[in-house]
Amino acid sequence: VSTKERLCFSSNSTETMTAEPDTASTSARPGKAGRIDYDKWNKVTNELVDETEQEEEREIEAQKKALGLDGKYASSKAEADERQKAKEVKQAKKVLENYTKREAAVKSDLKGLLGPVRKDDEPSSEETKSPEAKIVRITRDMIDAGKRVVSIADTSGQSIQDTIVMTSDLSLLESKMKANAMKPKAYKDDAENNVVEEEEKQETRSVFGVIKGFISNVHHCTILVKCKLISGTIEMSHCSNVRLVIEKDSTVATLQVDLCQDIQVEYQDAPSGKNPQYGPRVYWGEDKEDRIFHAGVKNMKVQVKRDGFVETERVCDYMKDGAKKIGNASEEEFQFVTSVVEEELVTEAIIRDGATTGENVRAMTQRELDAEEENRKQAAKVAVGMAENMIKFKEKDGAGASKVTKNNAATAAAPAPAPKVEEEEVEEVYGSMSKDQIDAIVNECDKNKTRGNEAFGAGEYAQAILLYSLALDKADELPDAGNPGAKQLFPRDVTLSNRAACFLKLGEHEKAEADAKKAGQINPKNVKALFRRGLALHAMKRYMDALPVLAEAYKLEPKNKQIKEALQFAEVRMTQEQRKRME
Repeated sequence: VSTKERLCFSSNSTETMTAEPDTASTSARPGKAGRIDYDKWNKVTNELVDETEQEEEREIEAQKKALGLDGKYASSKAEADERQKAKEVKQAKKVLENYTKREAAVKSDLKGLLGPVRKDDEPSSEETKSPEAKIVRITRDMIDAGKRVVSIADTSGQSIQDTIVMTSDLSLLESKMKANAMKPKAYKDDAENNVVEEEEKQETRSVFGVIKGFISNVHHCTILVKCKLISGTIEMSHCSNVRLVIEKDSTVATLQVDLCQDIQVEYQDAPSGKNPQYGPRVYWGEDKEDRIFHAGVKNMKVQVKRDGFVETERVCDYMKDGAKKIGNASEEEFQFVTSVVEEELVTEAIIRDGATTGENVRAMTQRELDAEEENRKQAAKVAVGMAENMIKFKEKDGAGASKVTKNNAATAAAPAPAPKVEEEEVEEVYGSMSKDQIDAIVNECDKNKTRGNEAFGAGEYAQAILLYSLALDKADELPDAGNPGAKQLFPRDVTLSNRAACFLKLGEHEKAEADAKKAGQINPKNVKALFRRGLALHAMKRYMDALPVLAEAYKLEPKNKQIKEALQFAEVRMTQEQRKRME
């Protein structure tokens, strides 16, 4: 029985017991001559009930909080996933809202230029065709101040003869940009950009032309583009029976056409997006970045014209081109790209969508991915070949006699020096070369090593091998080369170990083992070198040799889980090999 029920029961019982002797009085008002004040008692009881309920609620909330069930933390993985999704949706919505605000601030909307959009039940364009074609020219005086993105929307002509012209006058639209817009901003107390900015007058530079063009919900007309577009991009959506002509003075390298039908795109002596400032003119289609992206498009004819003649043309249709439904995305959302390949227009499916940043920013087709992979393989072969030539040490000259290197000559001419203290050792190392010369060599080695690390991080293992080899080759010019007892002026063991890691990635296990072994000879406590040598030996199925190397690495770093797992795995494989031999 709850506290509220107990209090109510107590109240009712008292009321009944007190009221029974006086059968004549039925009023709940304050009694006389010692009778009970029922109104006051009910008020006190209700207050006690409310107070008790509030106390119980506080106790329940405290218990939930102690158990982590107060809603602050997810009670299950599914709930955590849902919360994360909701958080991401909220962030995406905020980004979209900010983008919409920024777009509205720079976008000039030009609606109904040729008249309103005709409804489905209205007569066709042929029935209502006017005797003379209508021409609307967009000039600078039609663009709002500060708005450099032009949007042509919600309009319909009577026929394809009605024309909207984005005139060359728009190329004179001026936009102000910061002169150092590409310079990274420095923030006070920032760990990576802790630079104090000086208060100075901000310089600006002028950029001319339309930033970008949008065409949406436009029907039955021709659009001529004669102006310069800074971004080189036009986006077109929900249009029908539209002829889009890109002329020679325009700069439209990229088109995005979505959910349109009966579209004709003509490039009339149009320039490429990668036209050089000096030199011969490059036409659209001659650069791999000149492309038309499209999704859900029916009957779109693309023509590339030179001097009035059609050089190549193609009709695109998302169903005929093989659009597929993938997951929740319909066939209309399947992305294609049309571009010039070997002087012919080709439509291909996009296999890898472009990212906003990073190395995968470019959308790729299967043909491009295959070509990229082949280029990687060829580059890897060349780089490995160059690295091998740099690694090899020729022991004999052309006459077959043994070569005498500088280090060998020094060794033969004088007996091995007695061990000295570190200061004397450094002086001896510096003896044959000035400190400035040594610093210059070390700096060059460090640069190649750093570039090698960057290439490794980007997955360019062959390039990293070449850079590490350049660093090691240059390091051989240092006076400590060939003297294991001397203090290292450049960390050869680290560089050799890194190159071994690259060879492992490329499956060159023998080269990886050789590099890691050299690194271990220079610095026996280089755990990574030991670990990578053990991995290389394991990959070559030399489990008996891999075990002591991995055991030594594990001895130096007993908390390293990777080394422990590799050691255990090598033991298992060695046991399996021994059992096979016994059988």
